[in-house]
Amino acid sequence: MRERVPAPVDTMGCHVLPDEVVRTNSIASQNLQILISLLLSSQTKDQHTFAAVQSLRAHFHPHEITPERILSLSDQTLDSIIRGVGFHAKKTVYMKQIAGMLVKGGELGERIPTTLEALVKTFPGIGPKMAILYLQNAKQYPNEPDADNKEAYQDLDPNEEFGLAVDTHVLRLTQQFRLVVRPARGPATVTPEIARAQLEEIVPKEQWKETNPLLVGFGQTVCGARSKMCGECVIAGTGLCKAEVRAKAKSSAKKRKAENIIATEAVSTDIAVTADDSGDSREEIVKQENIVDIEELVGGRRLRSRRTAAR
Repeated sequence: MRERVPAPVDTMGCHVLPDEVVRTNSIASQNLQILISLLLSSQTKDQHTFAAVQSLRAHFHPHEITPERILSLSDQTLDSIIRGVGFHAKKTVYMKQIAGMLVKGGELGERIPTTLEALVKTFPGIGPKMAILYLQNAKQYPNEPDADNKEAYQDLDPNEEFGLAVDTHVLRLTQQFRLVVRPARGPATVTPEIARAQLEEIVPKEQWKETNPLLVGFGQTVCGARSKMCGECVIAGTGLCKAEVRAKAKSSAKKRKAENIIATEAVSTDIAVTADDSGDSREEIVKQENIVDIEELVGGRRLRSRRTAAR
């Protein structure tokens, strides 16, 4: 179904970013851009993240993005370039700190860590989800023509899955589909790490990488947090989706309420004016009722009762 429903993540997610990079850029620059895009993606739509990375490229064009060039920018300039993303001021600080670690002679000596634990521990603003996505999408260096700089590139195993990345879409949907549940003992809510541990138990390892963009795109299009198109969903009607079950229950409650209102209105009847066989008009009360006087509308409430009138 996802193949029929294009989503922003399909064309602007970090997993397609390297394909958008100018081919003359080094692998080190491509990997840096993946890392930056992930840092900027927190609390930000893919469209705005992608636009911010494009703006950064445009600022340095025709040169590639490097840690040294990022450090050459003032905080104000860098902030203005990425202003479209959420928490851009804080991310400006993080970008500068990361760039400082990756410059020649820096703490990391131009090498981006190649393990989840090291990425999370080393870089500010990079959490487990971002670290997993980076490791799954960073480029390999064996085909890099610039042999002199191979030490600056990541030698990642393309067959290693690293983990299953859980973001807000994945967390929400997997609970909604009853794939992830809150532990009997533990936090009051399911955390991304709890969800990741449970999902890695049931999802085959070879599908970990594709699960994130699959569910993210589904959450961006068919099943949003506030807007859902249950009629387009392949599991509609199966009872597997808690959101659909809740929606049906809510719809049934509204229907019952409407039916009760109609039934109540049907009991209350108005005065009917009929004509007898002689042609004379008479007032006929089908049922005695209390009628709200006009004084009620101006602040005073007085009920008067009408009874069956004589002919």
